[in-house]
Amino acid sequence: MTKNYLTSLIEITDPDNPPQSIRLLARTNDKLNYDDEFLSFYQQGNFLSIVDHGIVTPKYKPAYLSTRQFDAPLAVLPWLVNKLDFFIKPSSQGGLPPNKIATDKEQVSGEYLILTRAMDAGNARREGGYSIYNLVRQNYSNSNHQGVTFSDSYLFQGGLLDLWKDLATKYQNGTL
Repeated sequence: MTKNYLTSLIEITDPDNPPQSIRLLARTNDKLNYDDEFLSFYQQGNFLSIVDHGIVTPKYKPAYLSTRQFDAPLAVLPWLVNKLDFFIKPSSQGGLPPNKIATDKEQVSGEYLILTRAMDAGNARREGGYSIYNLVRQNYSNSNHQGVTFSDSYLFQGGLLDLWKDLATKYQNGTL
């Protein structure tokens, strides 16, 4: 029996100073909801790492940098664009069937991804959004699957989808 092993990726704990072998592709922040939180997109070989980061300032304790990382093959870039179209398109036109809030798991360059509709994307207005999960990779801090969530406003009005589409086009053209 042949064993398949995951490509080892590096956890990015300092988004401003990633390890030398990792290339920053883009950085954006959700100005509509959280001006002090950022998403940084990195390339690690044939993989995309998205680091959600910001400074947390709890009461009566020192401020600290919080990071959460999502890793997936670079092919996640065009995959997400296509899956969002699938979510938005009516089921009568080949979109997501009624009463479903997630895609079936799909193999993308050897890793299993799923896109779900998020009922609460984590912003102050508790608006909906989308979450991507990599079902073969665990978080660096616990045993949950790696995932990243975007609010509708960040994705559609805040420029995140435009950035994602630009990176997807560059990936498909071999110019990333």
